[in-house]
Amino acid sequence: MSKKENVVKSPRRSGGRLMTRRNNTGWVFIAPFLIGFLVFYAIPLVQSLVFSFNDIKIVGATGYTLEPKGWANYNHILFVDPSFIKRLMTAIENMALDTIIVVPFSFFSALILSREFKGRAAARAIFFLPVVLSTGVLASMDSNSLMDQLMARSATDAANAMGAGFSSSEVVNKLLEGSMPESIIKFMTDLSGKLYDVIIKSGLQIIIFMSGLNTISPSIYESSSIEGATAWENFWKITFPMCGPYLLLNVIYTIIDSFTNISNPVINHVKNQMAGLKDFGTAIASVWVYFIIIGIVLGAAFALMAKRVFYHE
Repeated sequence: MSKKENVVKSPRRSGGRLMTRRNNTGWVFIAPFLIGFLVFYAIPLVQSLVFSFNDIKIVGATGYTLEPKGWANYNHILFVDPSFIKRLMTAIENMALDTIIVVPFSFFSALILSREFKGRAAARAIFFLPVVLSTGVLASMDSNSLMDQLMARSATDAANAMGAGFSSSEVVNKLLEGSMPESIIKFMTDLSGKLYDVIIKSGLQIIIFMSGLNTISPSIYESSSIEGATAWENFWKITFPMCGPYLLLNVIYTIIDSFTNISNPVINHVKNQMAGLKDFGTAIASVWVYFIIIGIVLGAAFALMAKRVFYHE
């Protein structure tokens, strides 16, 4: 008579199978991106790298020839042409300024808009109106010119009535003049002049932060309040740490958005070089250098923040 043996599954083995299933599910989700990248992006990416080491000459109506130049294109943009380095530094400065301003503004805006209050839906709609206006065809227009067109008549009438007109930057400059160092005053005036741009750039980040705030269980705040924690302590001990993953995501997104913005000086310079295929090889080399710089900045930002992010289940 045979005896049945009871087989006890090892927790380690079952855990390994669960991780395998999760990994396979992850590959299923990223499969469309991988397929699209291999089909549509991989070949042009390699081809652009080849172009960066050559000079392109147009032959006939639709053909071209490549004249090998080695590292001459890279040497030109890095050591001969001073304008590229200047534009690159300007792009990095704009990125740092955008990140410092947009991410905190998005976070505190999400804190306000996520709270319960009367008229919250209307407040959200009004707050996101500039973001809606900046989509589609309007996104290709400069925000300052857009506001000038929308408010030109009212601004003219107000100026005629008052006899003078002051921009927000001029008002801030007048109020702070002599009370602070010039560098701080310049930062504040630049910030006030870019308020509309900041709101436009903060739309998606605010939504991400709001979704992160909604994942925090109210019972955590209730428990801490019972223990005597203040609202200030709840913010620094609960809200801010538990929004860490969303903070990291928004920092990475803001860096990429700033570097790829249509008003970016490097991108504008490359577009002008590519027009009519003049200096095409140099333009492609500029793109690859710019791409490497973006990768270095993203890697540094991720390395500095990833170890300090708290992930909760």
